[in-house]
Amino acid sequence: MNIIQPIAKLRRQAEKRNESMEGGMPWRVFDFMMHLLLVMLIVFSIRAVAVDPVRVDGASMLDTLGENEIMFVDRLAYIKDPPEVGDIVICYYPEEYYTQTGKSYNSRVKRVTAVGGDTIESIGGRVYVNGKPLSEPYVNENRIGYQTLERQVVPEGCVFVLGDNRAVSIDSRNSAVGPIPLCRVLGKVRSVIYPFDRVRVP
Repeated sequence: MNIIQPIAKLRRQAEKRNESMEGGMPWRVFDFMMHLLLVMLIVFSIRAVAVDPVRVDGASMLDTLGENEIMFVDRLAYIKDPPEVGDIVICYYPEEYYTQTGKSYNSRVKRVTAVGGDTIESIGGRVYVNGKPLSEPYVNENRIGYQTLERQVVPEGCVFVLGDNRAVSIDSRNSAVGPIPLCRVLGKVRSVIYPFDRVRVP
């Protein structure tokens, strides 16, 4: 007696019963597609709310960040605590900047150099916060620039941002930009994730 045929027959019957119980092959395909859609929605939701890969556009953060590098941005970093001096942030500039320059509403990547209540000034390219020179090992001397910033107090609820490439950066020193309200700070740069040979924490 050929035992393979009865086993194959039983298997087909079992599969038929299983398909009948689950609604058949079309139902299983539909079920799979719904699960796939749910996973995609979760991924896009996490990206929109929590984390986001952002490409560097421009040279204002050299040598810390290079053009076209991709950064990992934590959008939840400042839910509890505000930015601190030294943080690299993604932010939107105030409306006045876009109105005066005609530029688009792109986000900007800059470094926080002073926070609300701090006094900041720059003399010959050297930045002073609360009367003390700010330690800035991330700024290349060839990119420091020599703009003078008159002493001012950063308003509460704002941060003063500068690019690491001071010679070309348009930042809070510009009267059309000024201190950035915390509501316009989108997140904190955690790391560079691309190109792969330059992955690092800036």
